[in-house]
Amino acid sequence: MSYINRKLKSILLSGLLSMGIVTVNYVAFNKEVVLVVDGQEIEVNSFQSNVQGVLDENEIDYDENDIISEDLDKTLEDGMKIEIKKVERRTITETDDIPFETVEQSDSSLLKGSTKIAQEGKKGTKELIYEAIYYDGKLFEKKLVEENILRKPENKIVLKGTKEKSQPKSDNSTKSIKTSTSTSSKSSLGTKMVVQATAYSGDGITSTGTVPKWGTIAVDPKVIPYGTKVYIPQFGQYFIAEDCGGAIKGNKIDIFMNSESQCVDWGRRTIDIYIVK
Repeated sequence: MSYINRKLKSILLSGLLSMGIVTVNYVAFNKEVVLVVDGQEIEVNSFQSNVQGVLDENEIDYDENDIISEDLDKTLEDGMKIEIKKVERRTITETDDIPFETVEQSDSSLLKGSTKIAQEGKKGTKELIYEAIYYDGKLFEKKLVEENILRKPENKIVLKGTKEKSQPKSDNSTKSIKTSTSTSSKSSLGTKMVVQATAYSGDGITSTGTVPKWGTIAVDPKVIPYGTKVYIPQFGQYFIAEDCGGAIKGNKIDIFMNSESQCVDWGRRTIDIYIVK
């Protein structure tokens, strides 16, 4: 029934009341009902017998998906409140990032303890499809129903060095050199000298102002002057006298090595050296 028809009926009933032509049926069958539609309350009067009747009478649209607080066939009662929630189902598509992972790989060309980035990581992208339910236009529930990979992520690759630092040559790899029982003699390599050799490591500055490195030896400058080039057969290479120490007196030298562990392995040895110049 339209609003105009309801208005005419109301005018007609008012006229009958003024004329005294009315029965108790008007009072018995007219109900005041509150309809809640789209969150708004509407007060109506109705002579309908059930809930469906008052909804149709007031042209309230609804379907089987909508939620109605009362059963449609329930008897209409005075003061009843009927709430209608419009239920709408939608499909929502969203995109999201896929994080990349960091992968470590061994590399024998890099020194142990060092790293290098071989490939930067890139995020991937995925598509998320949701089934959403709305009550009166407001999101009530969202459920993930499908997930698709649009672009795969690319891992970040980090290379970790495994190469060991070069070690001093061991006594087994020494060159065969003819020695003599004297503490000092001359040969084609230079002036031979028998010395006690220890080892040291660490940071700092030598007595001659240089940075110690593999190839530096500490000496007693009164015996071996600074800047002297010294050949040590145990390592098959030349060293430079650039440093000195409080315990280095007489026929003693101290060989700089790259780590404390190498120094411990070397210990103290009596070796032949050759003073080149």
